[in-house]
Amino acid sequence: KILQIADLEMNLDNKEVRRSDKKIPLTAKEFQLLEYLLRNKEKVVSRADIAKNVWEIDFDTQTNVIDVYVNFLRKKLDKDFEPKLIHTQVGMGYILKVDED
Repeated sequence: KILQIADLEMNLDNKEVRRSDKKIPLTAKEFQLLEYLLRNKEKVVSRADIAKNVWEIDFDTQTNVIDVYVNFLRKKLDKDFEPKLIHTQVGMGYILKVDED
């Protein structure tokens, strides 16, 4: 099964992620986070949603682990590519979408 947005593809069978046909190595947790974002693409997901569904914990407002992992994904998936796909919705969470700007 393939999850996709723009030129980003995730193969759930062989656990491979590609952007513009370039293979992107991800850790297991990065893969889980990206899979969650892809399954909810074009929807805002809160940090609490991510904590519950990716980390299987109650969200602790004292921790920035989710922001850290989103930044890991941004470095690997958005830094060298256009369009940017991972967006912050201030005060709400994150959204994976193709920016129309």
